[in-house]
Amino acid sequence: MPKMKTKSYMKKRASMTATGKIRVARNSHKKLLRKKSNRANNAGSKAQYLNDNMVGQAKILTPYGLKK
Repeated sequence: MPKMKTKSYMKKRASMTATGKIRVARNSHKKLLRKKSNRANNAGSKAQYLNDNMVGQAKILTPYGLKK
């Protein structure tokens, strides 16, 4: 039986925590950081987790799980 395909973009952009939450990077934190306020830069450096509605979709996209 063939293997199921894992979506590569999900592997690169998300990781699983020890408690089972899926951590993703916040948007707007890669470019033009000089023009953003300190508050925006500090908020962008914190972790963001997927909500319960999106966890099911993420598990479908990564049938073999995410790296920890």
